Amino acid sequence: MAKLLLLLLSLAGLAHATNISSCGGSAQVNTADIKVTGCEQPSQPCTFHKGRMATIALPFTPTSQISTVKAEVHGIIGGVPIPFPLQNSDGCRNSGLTCPLVAGEQYTYQASLPVRKIYPSIGLKVKWELKDGSNSLVCIMIDVKLE
Repeated sequence: MAKLLLLLLSLAGLAHATNISSCGGSAQVNTADIKVTGCEQPSQPCTFHKGRMATIALPFTPTSQISTVKAEVHGIIGGVPIPFPLQNSDGCRNSGLTCPLVAGEQYTYQASLPVRKIYPSIGLKVKWELKDGSNSLVCIMIDVKLE
């Protein structure tokens, strides 16, 4: 029984890990700690419901002092990045961050993204990136299904 429980917990962790993955950046990120709307269940892919907001809470630890943070979100459809508009792309305002960020301290970026009803019902990857100038601070990819 204990082995079965351990196996099920391991599989649940693997399912979450495949929904959200790192695509680079200089900060330390544990993808298992990231909370995204529609990714609560260990199912693949995450589900974003049209007409609602998709939210993210992304904890990270910068490895150097950071003075500015800009968020960029793209849907990757057929290998082509399509920008998703954010209501606030300045990560230092209204996102749980206060710049400058100190190296070695953990911060949590929080944001919402409207999932418009006009979006097609498709599966795609969402690339959510935090940048310090032109340098990638955090980059994650999320497997998403729009419905």
